[in-house]
Amino acid sequence: MARRKRRKPPPEKTRTGPSHTGSLVIVVLLMVTILAFLHFSAEDRSWQEYIGAGDRALSRGNYDWAEKMYGEALQYAQNKGDDDPLVAKTRRYLQRLEKARGR
Repeated sequence: MARRKRRKPPPEKTRTGPSHTGSLVIVVLLMVTILAFLHFSAEDRSWQEYIGAGDRALSRGNYDWAEKMYGEALQYAQNKGDDDPLVAKTRRYLQRLEKARGR
């Protein structure tokens, strides 16, 4: 009887595991985006608080306080630069106040 040749077992494949580089890049970009959003939204938070206080005062008919709060918002916006869009927005709020006063 003839002897059978033994087959060599196939070489074991070395597992390097899945590459997580793509997911890592996505997570890092997402975190950077979130941090940038938080940074820029926090910068304008003071302006938004002044505007909100002015709006509440205006709705109560307290025009003097509304003017003071809108003035603070304008000063905050101008400190960022005269070409900042917040300056124009604040001036529109002041115009609305003047219209409410009937001037």
